[in-house]
Amino acid sequence: MRPAMFRSFAVSASLIALAAPALAQSPLEQALSASADGPLYAFDLTLSSDEVDALMRVDPSQPEGERLSVISPEPEDWSEDFAKRVENMKANTDGGIWCQDFAENIPAADAKLVSETDTTATYSFRPKPGAEPDDMDKVYKHLIGKVVVDKTAPGILNYEMVAEKPFKPMPVAKIKQFEMKVACDRAPDGRTHVASLDVTVEGSAMMKSFSQSDRQLISNLTPIPNSGTGSR
Repeated sequence: MRPAMFRSFAVSASLIALAAPALAQSPLEQALSASADGPLYAFDLTLSSDEVDALMRVDPSQPEGERLSVISPEPEDWSEDFAKRVENMKANTDGGIWCQDFAENIPAADAKLVSETDTTATYSFRPKPGAEPDDMDKVYKHLIGKVVVDKTAPGILNYEMVAEKPFKPMPVAKIKQFEMKVACDRAPDGRTHVASLDVTVEGSAMMKSFSQSDRQLISNLTPIPNSGTGSR
């Protein structure tokens, strides 16, 4: 084989080797590697809990602490607990609604394919902590996760975490039931965002029982002009 031909063959072989991992990617790996970048959106947030039904508006272009505003109920109708929740939400809301953010909790190498259609694939997994410390870090090991991904346009379509059995996240507390279920929808730019988030928690703490159920709906996405490719 002449040198020039050998060099050409070697380059072709290298390109094939580089392309092979991409060709071998599973639908889950493709979904988890989908880009999170895109324009920012303002949106409506509907919160329904055991104690209140509320409508809020979130605008991530506003300064920190001012991104969330409550449309209803009126402040005079707020309970003390709801007022504290609004205060906490205002302090922590950054406008992040992207289902891609769940990717860091999904170990692709250990996830198991449980069902498949022409357009979707469903995997089960044991959630892992993300890069940043989180209140859920001590809970993940007690949960089983399930994720549905799109095979035609990579992205996360549904995500859930459920406790297999009762567990104690700390000595003075016991969780009897934990469920978090997320349904995703496509934003105008193609990324998947949280459309609904349902959380149910039942248990006891300090010898007192508690039960809480929350449903959050995100709708009316409005692109923020000149927001570039922010991924909040």
